[in-house]
Amino acid sequence: MTDRSGKAPERQFQALNRPKRLSDEIARQISERIATGIFAPGERMPTEAELADEFAVGRSAIREAIAKLRQEGLVETRQGVGAFVSEDPGAASFHIDTDTLRTIEDFRHVMELRMELEVSGAAMAARRRTHAQLGRIEAAFTALKSRLERGEAAVDEQHAFHRAIAIASNNPHFRDFMQFLASRIRVALSVETERATGARDTARKMLREFEAILEAVRLGDPDKARRASWFHLLRSADRLGLRGLQGWEESRMTLIGENLIPVCAPADAAPRAPRFTPPPGACDCHAHIFGPETRYPYTRHRTYTPPDALLPAYKHMLATLGIQRAVIVQPSVYGTDNRATLDAIRAGGPDFRGVVVVDETIDAAEMERMHEAGVRGVRINLLFKSGIEVSDVRRLAERIAPFGWHLQMLIDVSEFADIKATLGRLPVDVVFDHLGHMPTSIGTDHPGFQEMLSMLADGRAWAKLSGAYRITSGTRTPYDDVAPYARAIIQANPERVVWASDWPHPYVNIPMPNDGDLLDMLDIWSPDAATRDRILATNPAQLYGFDD
Repeated sequence: MTDRSGKAPERQFQALNRPKRLSDEIARQISERIATGIFAPGERMPTEAELADEFAVGRSAIREAIAKLRQEGLVETRQGVGAFVSEDPGAASFHIDTDTLRTIEDFRHVMELRMELEVSGAAMAARRRTHAQLGRIEAAFTALKSRLERGEAAVDEQHAFHRAIAIASNNPHFRDFMQFLASRIRVALSVETERATGARDTARKMLREFEAILEAVRLGDPDKARRASWFHLLRSADRLGLRGLQGWEESRMTLIGENLIPVCAPADAAPRAPRFTPPPGACDCHAHIFGPETRYPYTRHRTYTPPDALLPAYKHMLATLGIQRAVIVQPSVYGTDNRATLDAIRAGGPDFRGVVVVDETIDAAEMERMHEAGVRGVRINLLFKSGIEVSDVRRLAERIAPFGWHLQMLIDVSEFADIKATLGRLPVDVVFDHLGHMPTSIGTDHPGFQEMLSMLADGRAWAKLSGAYRITSGTRTPYDDVAPYARAIIQANPERVVWASDWPHPYVNIPMPNDGDLLDMLDIWSPDAATRDRILATNPAQLYGFDD
């Protein structure tokens, strides 16, 4: 259907909102039609005269609008022919025009963008920040606090604090984008700060919000950083009158992902024997027992749901591979409920040991009972939801030191800043899971991997040759790209390396490997039989106290 002008309604422009700069409004309406496909890629635009007539403006306003659209990559002009929609307008550079942020409603969408980005950025900063970067965040907070406590505007200081957090994410793309975004929300910060400086109670609340973010980053606690940043942004929205952000309530931080928990594939039920014979006392230093779920229910706050993987099936795999001993490690899906792990190591007998997940509130009597059952370490899992965070590391280390236990760290060493400074001074040994859990695409020269090797060389840490399928870029054994990492770990200190199957291989996103193939990979990484036997038998006996 068309009107008297002969144009379909969706191709007609609206009457201009005169208080805005005309060229901005013209450009906005044209860009909306490009974005929705009303003006198709490659289509010739109406002539300058036609647009001027339709918008009822002079040609200079049309020329300014077309120039703006050309700068944004949405339109291209051809000499003597006219203006055309770009062939790929979707590839136009991201753009936020500060001139259009004139009212609170105008930057509501920008605040929603901040809501998603800054929460993730705070979590990255908590996990990756260096001591030097933390110092700069603390300095930015001190300056912000000083200005707000004096009842002064602190827009620049807020920018500096957010910029320091973005830098501490150690992601240059995120850092640069947040800097781009921050420069375009100055209006929002100015309005919010004016309201804060006008009310002392509001200023105090803002300071508490920033202080909570700082404290979470200082502790190295990504979950606390997410929640603190989320809370700050919600309160910012309240101060700005952005009622359109209702629904981004605090409870969402504890609900995200709960309805999207993937179910894992089962382990290969037909393991095959390896091509070499393991030595007496060989040990699988990392495996999990799952289920029955009816007896050992999983925590709601988990990353995956495994099928039952019971002790008889695991013992069958060990017998097939010729492995005598085993270490059962508490998986994240049980949180701090260690019953399934403790029952498994008790049922396994003297050739089984365990690694549990606890918090700093555990009492000495409970630890004594765990030690008698065969527990020799505590796991800190910073990759999957487990209820434990890096802020717990020193407190836990001090609690377990009298028992001679170690701390087993499931971390990506490429994302954990100052590994040696943070972990090398603990009163207990540290065990790195899964070759440091760093993607092979990053390279062995990465500072985090090198710091881990340095701790091995110094005799302050151990590493598990396990979970190769978690870091490889390949899909089939023997995962050739993992070999340089495994060999570097062995070379750093062969007396501080152990092997593990990671049975039943939960949360694996590539084809399920056969456990015999996984053990054969050790023969590739360490063809020397004496070194291989040390990794399989001698080292585990020392780390887990099998000969005590």
